Amino acid sequence: MSEERLECLVRREGGSTLLLAPLVGSYTRGPVSGRVLQAGEECGTLLVLGRPTQLCVPAGVQGRVVGERPERVLQPVGYGDPLIELAPLSDLAEADAPAASAAASEGRLVFRAPSAGRYWLRPAPSEAPFVAVGQQLDAGSALGLIEVMKTFTRLAYRPGSGLPECARVLRILVADGAEVADGAPLLELEPA
Repeated sequence: MSEERLECLVRREGGSTLLLAPLVGSYTRGPVSGRVLQAGEECGTLLVLGRPTQLCVPAGVQGRVVGERPERVLQPVGYGDPLIELAPLSDLAEADAPAASAAASEGRLVFRAPSAGRYWLRPAPSEAPFVAVGQQLDAGSALGLIEVMKTFTRLAYRPGSGLPECARVLRILVADGAEVADGAPLLELEPA
């Protein structure tokens, strides 16, 4: 049985954007506070009469999740009930998501995700990031982790395919914990 996909309803209030329930059901698997969501990304599951419906962010909507997940694992919701509040993107790493595609289209050096999954900049929340702006990268330098189905793969810098022997990180193009597509730009680089 495959999951259906459905876009959330949207309501704008002041500077925030609310993602609303498109049907009556039980909401679960919502995103954690602080996560950046963009159009087309999954943002939870709505169980309607026992059938799971994957909710996604509508076109033209992006922001950082504020507030906590519902206290209940299966939170009852009605049509149009608020599920997620999104604050506008404010810091450069998240606000530069459009810059990621611009960097790729302008021919600048970018390190791309080797597969779809969740990109992590840190080995653990309390530890230092693998990579920082201005850092020099050599062959084998750690760049982060890709998580796919609770399996973590370490990303390493590998020269070749247009990447120089040594590079310097200009910008980190995605937020820590963001969902990325296969081939999505993660880091903008320059030859070192």
